Amino acid sequence: MSLINKAFEKQEEDRARNMWLMRYQNMDDKSFIPFSKFFKLQTEPANIRPKEDILKEAEEIRAKIRDRKGGE
Repeated sequence: MSLINKAFEKQEEDRARNMWLMRYQNMDDKSFIPFSKFFKLQTEPANIRPKEDILKEAEEIRAKIRDRKGGE
């Protein structure tokens, strides 16, 4: 692995640790999450939905807005 990649990964870990520390202040026994788990969640790829599903949902929202405006 190149030195640049290692530096980038270290920077990402530091950023995640800072975010975790900010949240740590408000954690209690029920909401506590260890940093290792928090970091893993931050680095996992997002659940990506197909473009068609997103566009369909957007059109449904637009239709609901049009119906409300037309129904008033």
